[in-house]
Amino acid sequence: MASREEREAIRDAVRKICAGFPDAYWRAIDAKGDYPQAFVEALTRSGYLSALIPEEYEGAGLGLTEA
Repeated sequence: MASREEREAIRDAVRKICAGFPDAYWRAIDAKGDYPQAFVEALTRSGYLSALIPEEYEGAGLGLTEA
C-alpha cells in the first residue's frame, strides 16, 4: 500500500491530467457519442490506467485505494 504522501502525489498527478480535459471536451464527446480516446491515451501514457494491473503484467501494481 502506498503511503499517504504517495497517494496525494497520485491524486495531484491525475488531477493535472484531468485538467487538460475540461467540461467542453466531455460535452463534445457526449454530443457525438464518441469514445474519449485522447483522455484514455493520456491516462495510458501516465501509467494510471493500469493502476490495478500487477507489475509482472506491466501494470502499476497499485492497490484499490490508490486506483
